[in-house]
Amino acid sequence: MRNDKIHHEEQHNSTVNSIKLILFFKKYFNSYKATMCVTIVLACFAIGSDLILPQLLKITLDCHITVSAQKLSFNTSSTLPEVLLNKQKDLLIPTADKYTFFVINENLKAIPENTLELLRENNFLSPEKYYYTERTPQIENITQNNKELIFVSEKKIFITYEKLKKLKKDELQIIREKDFKGVLTITFYFICILVASFIFTFFQIFIVEFACQKIMHEIRIDIFKHIQSRSHAFFTSNPVGRLVTRATNDVQNLHEMFNAIFANILKDILLIIGIMGVLFWVSWKLALVCFSLIPVLIIASTFFSIKSRKAFRLVRIKIAAMNSKIQENITGIAVVKAFCREKFNILSFNKLNNENYLANMKQTIIFAVFNPVVDGIRLFVTALIIWYGGGEALQEKITIGTLVLFLYYMRMFFRPIQDLAEKYNIIQSALASLERIYLLMNNNELINDPYNPVIPESNDGKIEFKNVSFRYNKDEPVLENISFTVNPGQTVAIVGLTGTGKSTVISLIERFYDIKSGQILIDGVDIQKMKKAFLRGKIGLVLQDIFLFAGTIRSNITLGNDSFSDEEIFRALKTANADQLVKKLPKGLNENVMEGGKTLSTGERQLLSFARAVLINPRILILDEATSNIDPITEDLIQNAMDKITHKRTSLVVAHRFSTIQKADKILVLHKGSIHESGTHDELMREKGLYFKLSNLQHIKEQNA
Repeated sequence: MRNDKIHHEEQHNSTVNSIKLILFFKKYFNSYKATMCVTIVLACFAIGSDLILPQLLKITLDCHITVSAQKLSFNTSSTLPEVLLNKQKDLLIPTADKYTFFVINENLKAIPENTLELLRENNFLSPEKYYYTERTPQIENITQNNKELIFVSEKKIFITYEKLKKLKKDELQIIREKDFKGVLTITFYFICILVASFIFTFFQIFIVEFACQKIMHEIRIDIFKHIQSRSHAFFTSNPVGRLVTRATNDVQNLHEMFNAIFANILKDILLIIGIMGVLFWVSWKLALVCFSLIPVLIIASTFFSIKSRKAFRLVRIKIAAMNSKIQENITGIAVVKAFCREKFNILSFNKLNNENYLANMKQTIIFAVFNPVVDGIRLFVTALIIWYGGGEALQEKITIGTLVLFLYYMRMFFRPIQDLAEKYNIIQSALASLERIYLLMNNNELINDPYNPVIPESNDGKIEFKNVSFRYNKDEPVLENISFTVNPGQTVAIVGLTGTGKSTVISLIERFYDIKSGQILIDGVDIQKMKKAFLRGKIGLVLQDIFLFAGTIRSNITLGNDSFSDEEIFRALKTANADQLVKKLPKGLNENVMEGGKTLSTGERQLLSFARAVLINPRILILDEATSNIDPITEDLIQNAMDKITHKRTSLVVAHRFSTIQKADKILVLHKGSIHESGTHDELMREKGLYFKLSNLQHIKEQNA
């Protein structure tokens, strides 16, 4: 059954309009709009830095490493020189030979393709690459010594790359000094941009995480406050594990989504747009070839997202089931060992563990298929760039630097594509968590304080029930038309069979629930007209199921109220007959207590809770079967303490053991939601009604025990 609940929880379908979810989350985001704008600006700078780096590589290749020109040689019978001199005169660099020209490779793109074809067919355009540079006095000396190797124009010199190798090392360094300096300068710029990119990315991530943590902090606080303010009915219908998940796991899912969107997804989208823009600007034809496979990539990513989402949900279900099984076994370890269930539980857990393994393997297979598919598309695009871009480079339509630029950018392009597909699951999971949090925060099961609270004129502690009816469910009445009065200083006990509404009476006085009809008065004022804090401050409550918080003896008695002195605490402990218990502890009041008080016996925990109730010196004392689970010696201690603390106090005692209430001023016998009998112990015993039967039955059981 528990697993079914977990499965239902994890397979929860969206029922809340997305706009409502966005508006709900927006109120937390509003305070950080400026912060998020800064992160977007920083992301743009970081992406700009990343996009500049390949451009620097292109400049290095085209302007300093593969600097080249080609030689044009004409004969006197050709009409092409005249055509070129008329139309592309500015592109041709003349030499001493009037029939020999040079054209820089970058400028070949400006010459019509049909003209270039004619030049190549007639062998006018040499396929050999020439290095060129500006003429300087130092280069002039080298030129004089190597006239057979170097062509000279008015402002430039030209030499083939093969002949460049024949120069001496010092001559080569002089000729290519500009390129060496250029490469060094670009390297410096490259490092500076890398550092700038690191700084932009660091501050972007830091600011996003700062805002994210602040928002999650506010959400957790709001969830905790909201849960604390709910009525008891809310906790009846919402398991503890579910509420803990809302405040922890679901908030963490929101954190991951928020972080993913502003630290990764936003940057990935901007990077994709930036790369596409740059590539279309550099060469729109080659860009179209590169992006021809984008539809295939989108289909693959969509298919992967759908499959991985299902696998991810299955993994969460199995993890939840495993956590539940582990929690059950640890909580019930005493029963496990007492009934030798270790082997059975191991087999049961192994089955769940195997299902979890299979679910994870399914998810792994999906990732194992998707990543190679994306890599395959990326490699195919790379092949297209080499094929089409290489052909363009051979025809001098694009430079080697442009080809390398495309290869570099396309490698960058596919990384965010993979990230976006993987982050899709995070967003889907977080939206489901956001919906759960939204539904929790819109729960209205609470007991409201009155707008104009009333404070009783007296503080006597009188309790009155007037025709009170109550039911937890519409078809299951618990109390029907209950009326009774507890006068100041009286001790009234409530007894009855299990399920007759004894503890419900206590819950109604504390206003854990609101009654459906009738009135409950404290000192003549309807409790629904009092503030809850004021009402509960007048009442000292000791429950049957004692809960101690992780902390110390002191913190569990004072419940965080540091205004109480040690003397007051020990006075309360003494009244509750718990002073000797605390004195024998090594650290006394500062002795550490585990959550639930597991290091203390049931009786010791109840003694401490008794002292907790006495410490606030309440006018009304309520004991809800406070002596039901303790040994006779501790019962005597409690009974003795009760006689002392109920003196001059209004006391209402829900009793399980009739021996503890024989001195009560009045005993109410509840049966089927109504008061069946009332009177003192002696009066009820003489009537020989239900109380008489229950008392005798308990007496017989105790004798047999």
